[in-house]
Amino acid sequence: MHYKKGEIRGYLNIATVLNVMKKNKESLQMLEKAEKELGDEDDYGLKSYLYFVYGTNYNSLGLHEQAIKYFDDAFVIAHKIKDKKEKEYRLYSIYDWKRNSFEYLGIMDSVYSNERKCMKLPMPMLYITIAERHFKRKNIDSAEFYINKANELLITKQIPMEGKANVIRALGKLSIKKKDYNKALEYLISSVNITSEARLDNGTLESYKLIAEAYNGLKLSKLENEYLKKYSVLNDRLQEEDNAAVNLLINSKDNEQAEQGKEENLIFLYIILGLVLVVVIRYFIFKFSRQWKKSKDSLMIEEVNKSESSLKRSSYTYEELIALAKQSDPSFMLKFRDSFPNLYDALILKYPDLNLNDMKLCAFLKLNFSNKQIADYDHISVRTAESKKYRLRKKLNLSRDIDLYKWINDF
Repeated sequence: MHYKKGEIRGYLNIATVLNVMKKNKESLQMLEKAEKELGDEDDYGLKSYLYFVYGTNYNSLGLHEQAIKYFDDAFVIAHKIKDKKEKEYRLYSIYDWKRNSFEYLGIMDSVYSNERKCMKLPMPMLYITIAERHFKRKNIDSAEFYINKANELLITKQIPMEGKANVIRALGKLSIKKKDYNKALEYLISSVNITSEARLDNGTLESYKLIAEAYNGLKLSKLENEYLKKYSVLNDRLQEEDNAAVNLLINSKDNEQAEQGKEENLIFLYIILGLVLVVVIRYFIFKFSRQWKKSKDSLMIEEVNKSESSLKRSSYTYEELIALAKQSDPSFMLKFRDSFPNLYDALILKYPDLNLNDMKLCAFLKLNFSNKQIADYDHISVRTAESKKYRLRKKLNLSRDIDLYKWINDF
């Protein structure tokens, strides 16, 4: 009906649903349409929504630093929304997702700060996340307390299907911890029925793993292996979709840089034409002054050559790459790939399971960053940096006696 804002909101709603379904590539394509249509529209609600959904996609792909940047942009714009109810809802959503990214990065002070803000309008996943921390500390009673609070919300609030599935799955995990495996299977299969019908593959994946654990507790190895196989097949498919979405992001950045390069070349051409015009005019004005003409022409030629040589430069020095890493510049990985294309392509080809965060750690290792430097530049703790190196070593199938730095430099 040619209602532009309605069309933009439609794209954003579809992008949100696709993200929940782990269809990140398609979700990002919808966001590009919304962003193109939004243009310079002065609608703070839609702009904040746009940046928020970009953040949730980056969060789903494990790109948590970039996700937080988008959430921060959404947060600033959300404060300008005039409708109080819409503003509160958007701010709550931002707090809720930011705490998830901060928890993944191990920045617990920020996690607790955002959790306190979420307590004003709690949703089930907030309590389930807190329960997960208690599970890790083996505080089963405390975990049960928060799972019960999440369950209470199903009665008092209108909770989407995803929230219901999350609560039922959490009850299943609690039953496993209590060794009530038959009860756990009832909860988990019920959760799978919801997530399968709604095509919420991430929830189904988590349930498959827990179901296998429950069958292991019942000593039913055949059924355990059946669900481990289902888990593996679904996990591989989701990983492929994640890689496709990450490649879309990288290619999008490449295209942006290519367009920027075209604009710079056009500007450069205008400069050259202007310089040539100036030379011609001055030649006719000062045609009787040969000495002046020669010196001026040689100066022009030297400037042109310098400009051309600077444009031909396609790689970056260690110092430039280190500076980009220190500044957490989003273009760091793109420029690292330009500088070390053989290493980047060989790693992706041999180890397709490596995600963008893994490749970033490989880049830090190539630049000989210490654990402390990795922690500083990646905004994480030294312990988290060590854990990331340990996980990378497992993905690369490297034993402990192999020096990661030497391996990456010899690769």
